[in-house]
Amino acid sequence: MNGMAETIKVGILGMGRAGVGMHVREIAEYPDRFELVAVADHDPSRLENPPGVPAQAKRYASCEELIDDPAVELVSIALRHPEHVPYAIRALEAGKYVNIDKPIAVNYEEAQKLKACADRHPGRLFPRQNRRFEGPFQKALQLISTGVLGRITLVKLHRACGYCRRNDWMTMTEFSGGLLTNWGPHVIDQALQFIGSPVADLWADVRSVISIGDGDDQIKLLLRGENGVVADLEISGTNAKPGREIEILGERGTLVYDPKAGAIEMRFVDPECEFKPLAPHPENPPMEYGNFDEKLTFIEQKVEIPFIPMSEIWKHIYASVREGRPFPIRLEEAMEVVRLCDEAFRRSGFRPATRKNPQ
Repeated sequence: MNGMAETIKVGILGMGRAGVGMHVREIAEYPDRFELVAVADHDPSRLENPPGVPAQAKRYASCEELIDDPAVELVSIALRHPEHVPYAIRALEAGKYVNIDKPIAVNYEEAQKLKACADRHPGRLFPRQNRRFEGPFQKALQLISTGVLGRITLVKLHRACGYCRRNDWMTMTEFSGGLLTNWGPHVIDQALQFIGSPVADLWADVRSVISIGDGDDQIKLLLRGENGVVADLEISGTNAKPGREIEILGERGTLVYDPKAGAIEMRFVDPECEFKPLAPHPENPPMEYGNFDEKLTFIEQKVEIPFIPMSEIWKHIYASVREGRPFPIRLEEAMEVVRLCDEAFRRSGFRPATRKNPQ
């Protein structure tokens, strides 16, 4: 690359935790690819000296002004959830590239409006499903693709945000807050990649337990793919003792990932060991439990996790904008995540909590 001549000029909408702590910090890791030229926030105090924002970057008190800035090539949206789609559409119609944070829409109807606009401006919208590139997830996908676990039957994905009586706007349903719209897009997106087929059925329990806001903070989802693979998902802000984040069961073995272990652990039947064609015995069995006609040999492995930075998605955005490569996250995939979130709310019968404090 030829330095600044090829950098993508970025404007960020929102200087909150996501805007500053994620978008600003991440693009700073690629100074040869991106240049932050403008930021916007309705709160003047957040524009005074936002960490990581270059002194020469323009500060705007309105999102509209930033979008209208001809120097901005890509608009990165880090606003409150209900503002994602309106400003994404406005930016697309202004001819900008758009990096839209999750949730890409607060409901499926809104997602369809976004798609209609994106279809008129192809190749310009990038759904920020950034945890698609997480190291443990990517390594687990690669390991099951080797076939050592056999046909996958069950995937468990558990994410705990600690035990926290959270009290910011992300806990309030008037802003489409709650864990399902906040963490749900990440976990559901990963589940769909593991399932590898359309979802045939969904069961959901969505509830508010300790959140100060009226949004949900404890979620249990069961997804069953048309191929029979079941995904068991838990997302919790009420778990004081989190454990494994990934468990994958196949016909020939199991894969688990516990962040405390720092590695993926696998136990599977030796690929050299073929299952015999056996029949069950109707008579009384021997005293030992199990299969008395077959002894299986198992292999146990500990697999290191590759380091993949949380900023990885920006490499793909650059490759798409400057090099014409396909962006690996399709809008239709992100829309399916929104549809399943909608369905989870509907199936669970979730209603905003009226109780503000646990008894």
